[in-house]
Amino acid sequence: MRAEIETFLESLERAEWLALSGRVASAGVEAIYDRHETLFEPDAFHAVEPPAGRSRDDLRRAHLLQFLAEGIEGHRTRDLRDAYLAAEAAAVVEVDGEAIPYRRMPVRIRQESDRRVRVTLDKARVATLAAKLNPISIDMTLRRHEVAAELLDTDYDDYCERLSGVDFDALEATTEALLAETADPYDDLLSHFGRRALPGLDLREMWTHDLARLFHGEEYARLFPGDRMVSGIGAMVAAMGLDLTAGGRIELDIEERPAKTPRAFCATVRVPDEVKLVLQPYGGHDDWSTFLHELGHALHFANVDPEQPLEFRRMGDNGVTEGWAMTFDHLMLVPSFLRRVVGISDPGEYLRFAAFREMAALRRYAAKFAYERSLHRQGPGPARVGEYVARIHAATRARAPEALWIEDVDPHFYCIRYLRAWMFAGTMHAVLRDRFDEDWFLNPKSGPFLRALWAQGQEGRVEDLAHGLGVVKLGFGPLMEMIGERI
Repeated sequence: MRAEIETFLESLERAEWLALSGRVASAGVEAIYDRHETLFEPDAFHAVEPPAGRSRDDLRRAHLLQFLAEGIEGHRTRDLRDAYLAAEAAAVVEVDGEAIPYRRMPVRIRQESDRRVRVTLDKARVATLAAKLNPISIDMTLRRHEVAAELLDTDYDDYCERLSGVDFDALEATTEALLAETADPYDDLLSHFGRRALPGLDLREMWTHDLARLFHGEEYARLFPGDRMVSGIGAMVAAMGLDLTAGGRIELDIEERPAKTPRAFCATVRVPDEVKLVLQPYGGHDDWSTFLHELGHALHFANVDPEQPLEFRRMGDNGVTEGWAMTFDHLMLVPSFLRRVVGISDPGEYLRFAAFREMAALRRYAAKFAYERSLHRQGPGPARVGEYVARIHAATRARAPEALWIEDVDPHFYCIRYLRAWMFAGTMHAVLRDRFDEDWFLNPKSGPFLRALWAQGQEGRVEDLAHGLGVVKLGFGPLMEMIGERI
């Protein structure tokens, strides 16, 4: 079984990499699942003995069970995944006689300074989403709910909680506390930066496209030259005693292509031997932040011990790899990184802006988690539309288009991976600072230290990794302290 899983994952990752990087029009997901359909029969899931504790063998079984369950979902939705990717790649939005590829719309919108034009662009994007993609997303969600009922005789919320090993109620209580704690500072920062980036706009009338424009941070673009990004970060990584391409195992794909997804990603085709870092560059601080994030993923997977079993190399808690990705992208919150690597002599105002963005993202994901729990417990329906809009507005103060109610949902509660990764990254920065000083990202001892941790793959969960570093309990405290120092 494990050899076939390895073959399946390599085929699937390669196909989706080719499609999302804009090299081919269709991923061929359905055909790949069909070639390996025996892996995704419910009998295969039920044949795995449930873990009884926290031993290494228990962890392997837990990871395998989660993989098989998600694989069954993937198999049941394989035709829809192909249809979604093909429709997204082919979609063209017509605006005032101009034909714009749908995948380029988010970037086009946030780059547009004229609000009247931005409103027109966003309405056209949302209309395309509602007509061509949302029906597919709804069908995929319903099929996933059917799998949860079939495999564990429960709703999707409880099913994902049991498979992940994460206490959803405890996490939601933590995120609700975070929303309450950050409400006043968020509003103060929104007022400060909103007046500058959105002049003349009553912030009570702000929409999500306005917020995207605000966070585009055009005034800071000159501070982050694109032609120095790869060389500057590459020199930093080398100073840590690491290699940017991990001896050729990491391929950097930062070329522009019309059909390339604007959302950067890391494709783990073969772990640790073939990892693709894909980024559609648009300039400014977003490129630097995104490149750092995906580099964290890539270095993690390209440095996994090849002797680790499949369950620890290719499965497990993705909060771990998201934690490593955030550890790197949170360098954008470190003054000495901005000075010594980026070359910004006085990064104070940018740091405040970056901290504001981080807080906004945290708040939005806290709201998404609560919303997704409701969606998956009660099922898709008209009531969820209003709930989505209300929760996003309460967290960000921006009005969200109703059509995003099903689009802004990742399968398998992936939002919990991000939330726990935020906790881990804040903690990891404190650990690295204590061990290797504030400039740990230029310390030749930090690279070997990280490489030893990356070698584990995703053997344990985020909490296990933190405990191994002497952290008793993960929380948002270290990250909020880091943010607080910048605002």
